[in-house]
Amino acid sequence: MRAVLVAMLLALAACAAKTEWARSDTSAAQRTKDYQECREKAYWQALDESQSSHPLYPPYTGTGFGWGPPFRTSVEAPSYFSRGPREAEFIDYCMRERGYMLRPITPQAS
Repeated sequence: MRAVLVAMLLALAACAAKTEWARSDTSAAQRTKDYQECREKAYWQALDESQSSHPLYPPYTGTGFGWGPPFRTSVEAPSYFSRGPREAEFIDYCMRERGYMLRPITPQAS
């Protein structure tokens, strides 16, 4: 059953449209530069957030491993393992603030 579910998810992901950041008044070189700057800022912001939960090293916070289950608070602190999705949110925010929008990539006719 699990294998069928994984296969269905992979098939669905393969059907998803590929996207790119676009802004009408920007060259490809400028877009790449802006994206790299946003990635850099997002990396450090997500890292700072994940470290603010004061995880032990290796980061046991939010993993369920180590000395029993992770401690829960009324407000869930970002853990080391939520850093990737949080970084993606920061990149999205940064690029949108710079005026970019995600648009589907249209396949080139060959």
